[in-house]
Amino acid sequence: MHRAGSLSWRMFVLWQGIKTALGPARRPIAVLRAYPAEPVWRRVWHRFKPPPPPPPPRQFTPPPWFTDPDDELGVSVPVRQVLFSAPEVSLAMIDCVAYSTGFRFSLAMRSKHDVNAGLMGFGPPSSRPFDEEQFRFGVRFSDGREGSSSLHRPPGGVMAYFQAIQEGREPEVPAGPVVSPRGGGGGGKRWEFTWWVWPLPPDGPVTITFEWPARNITAASGEVDGAAIRQAGETSTKLW
Repeated sequence: MHRAGSLSWRMFVLWQGIKTALGPARRPIAVLRAYPAEPVWRRVWHRFKPPPPPPPPRQFTPPPWFTDPDDELGVSVPVRQVLFSAPEVSLAMIDCVAYSTGFRFSLAMRSKHDVNAGLMGFGPPSSRPFDEEQFRFGVRFSDGREGSSSLHRPPGGVMAYFQAIQEGREPEVPAGPVVSPRGGGGGGKRWEFTWWVWPLPPDGPVTITFEWPARNITAASGEVDGAAIRQAGETSTKLW
């Protein structure tokens, strides 16, 4: 009995020591739960699902000087004037249409022989620099203001305007007249191109100048009636 009591006492003391070493019992802070695994099709979908659509593009409203207004048909100005004529090539101003903010005009070129499309800015580049081969046009108003352009490149003021918008700066309106190419084409012996000119000219002659170094035409010009263009533009009506 004495030996059994001594063993019980030793076991009791050992148990108390273990509890003291481990400290008081504490409740668990969090309980982990096992969730079912995600289906295979969902894991594949997350990996290969298409990206969200991009935001809609910002709507561009062209300024009045950039092109003819969408809500006008314009008023035709009877112009059919030969500006330059040589034994093998002729150039004429045709199809002038005036709007409330400016006017369009087309130039028709006729050649006795087929014209290389590369000289008109189409096709692969030729061995000579493109700037030295293409048409270059200028418009001069009776008050001395003038502007120029080429077949395919807008004037520098137009490029600076849109560059400022892209960089988040306040753009400056180009000083008029702004002469901007508006397309064209042709082939063989017949070519026609169109330009937009802003603003309407004052009364007096409008001088159209052009150069074509590839055909040794370094300075040629002609005049059209600025008053007729202005009066036609002032009568152009809005569609809505």
